[in-house]
Amino acid sequence: MAEDVEVEIFGQVFRVASGDATPAYIQHLAYYVDEKMRVLASAAKTMPFNRMAILTALNIADDLFKLRDSYEQSARLVDAKTEHLISLVREQLSDA
Repeated sequence: MAEDVEVEIFGQVFRVASGDATPAYIQHLAYYVDEKMRVLASAAKTMPFNRMAILTALNIADDLFKLRDSYEQSARLVDAKTEHLISLVREQLSDA
């Protein structure tokens, strides 16, 4: 059964159902979000919490999309190199 985990993000306390995750993992996520919000807050004068949360979510989504694109590009490169190596092996085997 999912355990409720109490986390603090940007000075506000939230109770979060952990689902399949460990409480430590949920705390780690909360710390990450808190750090992102604090970085954003240091660059902005004053901003309502809701706006700060939305901008933080957009920044995290941007990071995710960039990482996903980078991963997909790397996966395509690995696939291409693998296919090239397979073709070289096949050539060598057919010449033998």
